Amino acid sequence: MPDFISKLAVRIDERRDSLSQTLSADAWAEEATLRKLMARHWHPLPEDLEIGSGTGGPAFAVDGSIRRLNLANGAVLFTAQALLMGEGRTETDIDVEIIRGTVRSGSLERFADLFLQRLEVGLARDYVEGVPEGSVIFLDGALYGQLPQLYPLIIEGIEDPLVRERIEQYPQEIIQAYLDLFTACEQGGHFLISVAKTSREATHSQIWANHEGLGPLPLDVPDSEMIYRWTGDEAGYSTPVILGKRGFTSGSRQLIEQGQLGDAPAIVSFFVRLRPYDDAVRVDLPAFCIDDERRLPGVEAERVAQDTPALRGILQILADDYGGPEVYNALLYAVDREVRLGRRTMNDVYLNLIRRQLGGLEIRPDRSDRRF
Repeated sequence: MPDFISKLAVRIDERRDSLSQTLSADAWAEEATLRKLMARHWHPLPEDLEIGSGTGGPAFAVDGSIRRLNLANGAVLFTAQALLMGEGRTETDIDVEIIRGTVRSGSLERFADLFLQRLEVGLARDYVEGVPEGSVIFLDGALYGQLPQLYPLIIEGIEDPLVRERIEQYPQEIIQAYLDLFTACEQGGHFLISVAKTSREATHSQIWANHEGLGPLPLDVPDSEMIYRWTGDEAGYSTPVILGKRGFTSGSRQLIEQGQLGDAPAIVSFFVRLRPYDDAVRVDLPAFCIDDERRLPGVEAERVAQDTPALRGILQILADDYGGPEVYNALLYAVDREVRLGRRTMNDVYLNLIRRQLGGLEIRPDRSDRRF
């Protein structure tokens, strides 16, 4: 049997310091400022917060799943599905597309992101007006991180003008779905809350530092890493920030300058750990959910008060649906399990349906997808 274990142990010993840098609670000299900054911006949860009570009002969650299948003819088959669940209600949407293999890999990745996001946001928009007043709608992912990615999509390598036109309209369709969703939530008194399990940005720490007049930070360390290393695994939440134009740069800046995002609300963002030793999650929500009427085009980025009745209300909403380290949000967890598109379903069910609906055309996965 090949010996990999002993050689791996040697490599780990050789690189112990570098491998430990992003994991250890110890701070290198250039990280000392960051550790102190994190200590000032991590706050204990309200003492009266009821964790996992499940006593909140009507709540719904939306999530999606996408499966990519490389075909023997070099093309790529995408199938995406989205699911809304909550209060005895279940709504679905699904779509399929085949993209010719001449399309560059970077364009394929962006297409896949927009293909799925269009279903998720569209599903939430289509059914939000039918939910009870004051409902909570949970979305999966970082809400603010998705908005600057909605700049125009141009994909080279697709000759069919109808396919190209349909795909290139995705960003504008998603923008309109978001605007409609924001409006419906604001008018209906709904809470729109997105929860991201991971975040690789260094946004919050930079805003905290700017607010304190610290200037540029010595290192560009992700917010998640700072929380992981320097909050002692204590339950709590980070100083919220309000985000507007800050993330819109280069191509996405035109979304602001040309008014395509219209009167979209600014986005409030923070991290929270509801139980000690759990992983912190990032929470994004429209500013109107904490009674802040500022709009995205009129805000750059700044801190907001970390202890207000409105923010404590959001923390209680998150606490109501908390189910433990494996179930960071009960509704999103349930939707994720139901909507996840597995390999077997794709290959044995959906692929056969696609063949049949296309009149029996032969559609074969390439060898890499048939191997395992």
